[in-house]
Amino acid sequence: MVVSLWIAVLWASLSEPTRKAEAPTTSQVVNALRLVVASGQAAPGGGSFDRFDVGSQPIVAPVNSRGQIAFYASLARAKAAEGIFLATASGITKAAAVGDAVPGGGVLSEFARHPLPALNDAGKIAFGASVAGARANEGIFLVVEGRLKVIALSGMDAPGVRSGTFAEFDTPVLNNRDEIAFVGTVRRGRETLQVLYLYSGGALRKLVASGDVAPRGGTFDRFGLPAINNKGVVAFPAVVEHGAILGGIFVVGASGLNVLVGAGETAPGGQMLVRFSERAAIDDDDNVAFVAHLGSSAASEALLVANAGGLTQLAVTGEPAPGGGRFSAFGPWPNFGRDGTIAFVAGVDDAPGPLGIYIGGAGAIRRVAMVGDRLANGAFLPALALNSVTSAGSDGSLTFATMTNPEQGRNGIYYYGPPGS
Repeated sequence: MVVSLWIAVLWASLSEPTRKAEAPTTSQVVNALRLVVASGQAAPGGGSFDRFDVGSQPIVAPVNSRGQIAFYASLARAKAAEGIFLATASGITKAAAVGDAVPGGGVLSEFARHPLPALNDAGKIAFGASVAGARANEGIFLVVEGRLKVIALSGMDAPGVRSGTFAEFDTPVLNNRDEIAFVGTVRRGRETLQVLYLYSGGALRKLVASGDVAPRGGTFDRFGLPAINNKGVVAFPAVVEHGAILGGIFVVGASGLNVLVGAGETAPGGQMLVRFSERAAIDDDDNVAFVAHLGSSAASEALLVANAGGLTQLAVTGEPAPGGGRFSAFGPWPNFGRDGTIAFVAGVDDAPGPLGIYIGGAGAIRRVAMVGDRLANGAFLPALALNSVTSAGSDGSLTFATMTNPEQGRNGIYYYGPPGS
């Protein structure tokens, strides 16, 4: 398999208890961080927040330009077992929860298969969820000012696939034009295939499907999670069968379907790109950021940016990390922030802590936080959550999750960004 669709092996270290920092200096004090929500905190509507993750899936808490943060949570001692929530400067509100009515019939029954909400600058939230009490058993939804809107449901006709019906859905992504991209599993007779869809202007449109001809030959087989920018251009990793390349990072938009980088190509450092992370990121200038494995060594990774002009390498394992130590691995989901900067999680050797949050561009990366950093209240930043990722906003803010109590699996979600947001 060329597209890794991985959850990287380094993340076993994330569940370990926090290492005690040695005599933190003033430079280690992280004054810009604040805790957004934590396990045990009272939840809107009753009960308390329990966890913000499901199994080994990453905790994704997207933040927008207004400092609003969307997140999934399971609940304790509450009427609803789980839900999607929105944190703002004035508090936390429910966006959707188990038991909420679905337009057309049925109720939301579970978020566990899709606990990764998408958020835009208007505060709208897209997500996937299971459905009970209706013909459909799952769907893709958009929350607009507290109202639930159906984007797609299982059992519906699948546009662009003759005699096809939706069967399952993967995690959706959302832009500021309320366009939603997602990979759906479509049933056609006795066969099933993956199809990448775009919801735009109130209608669903097929972008590319398993079996379609890929650039440079061969046919698409499987897709990773897509990313979408505010122009409606979608980037996605994919596996290709019987082609000149066996996989790569592709983009589809107004200019058609193109491959940005393929497996087997050479990275700027001279090593071969072997396989790619399960999710890329794209900005409004059509730059695409992703993580790739290099050469034959499973431990050799690079954080790269691809565009029509070629490849740029931002960081590679083994090189010095800002703030001390050397990069040892990268989280699988980089994010674009303000002015083309990229936020990412990295494992670090010989540093004050085992994991750090970084942001920047080529030659100008800085460390935002590291496990063991001292917070403004005098406490230390706990271990990052299992399979940790960071979500970046266009205003320079970002979020990430920690294990506030590793022994009991308790979580906290942190915000870093402009004060008062």
